[in-house]
Amino acid sequence: MEKNIMLKEAWEALKKAWQELESYRSTKDHTILRDAAEKGWLAVNKAVEALLKTYGVEAKTYKEKRDHLLKPGFDLLRERFAAREKFLHIDCFYDGLCDEEFVLRELDKVEKMLREIENMIEDIKRNKI
Repeated sequence: MEKNIMLKEAWEALKKAWQELESYRSTKDHTILRDAAEKGWLAVNKAVEALLKTYGVEAKTYKEKRDHLLKPGFDLLRERFAAREKFLHIDCFYDGLCDEEFVLRELDKVEKMLREIENMIEDIKRNKI
């Protein structure tokens, strides 16, 4: 089954996040580490947007995405979405409150989320056919 464009963009953003984390390891430039975190957050956003679009929902803002994730069955995903927003986007990217180990753990969580969302989308598409 072909990946949708937003999901593909999510995986590309995560790949760039991993590359920036690797670059940080050699440069120790904290700006690069913060950029890696922001790309991880972008990956989560694109994946959630892809999931919601599969349901026919257009959600552009973070609030709209969180609100639509209030649907039954999405509670845990909503909490994880909000956690990645807080830790990657706010704490790390904006406030600089992160180190290499923190970003590594968060990107692992992002990768797990993307795999789960990808499976959810495939299940939804299978059930629609």
